[in-house]
Amino acid sequence: MLTVLGKEIDFDVTSPADMQRYLEAEAAMQKAAAALPPDPGPAAMATVEGLQAYQAHLAAQCKLLTDFIDAAFGDGTCNALLGPKTSLSTLLDVMDALRDAITGQGAQYAQRLAAYKPNRATRRKAAK
Repeated sequence: MLTVLGKEIDFDVTSPADMQRYLEAEAAMQKAAAALPPDPGPAAMATVEGLQAYQAHLAAQCKLLTDFIDAAFGDGTCNALLGPKTSLSTLLDVMDALRDAITGQGAQYAQRLAAYKPNRATRRKAAK
């Protein structure tokens, strides 16, 4: 289980199925990102057309991230983590929290696995 923003998610970096789902979601996100509308930049705020372009950019970015989170971690995960209001800023916070939780889980796994690996000096000494 992965704890993200105080919520439990059924995801384990040591599960081949979970990692496959994550990798497939990552690949789909990369492919979809190529078709996103461009960021209109700060100058867009000066006109109605610019604001509409900015809104379209935000909507596309939000859909990209919510689709990734639900594909990688299970349907409904994004809503559970995001809360009642979707915003790109909040989604980026969720993505940061997911990254930190996955990194932490990976570090715990590496630490546990290290306990079962003999060190090189011991292996070399035994080989002589």
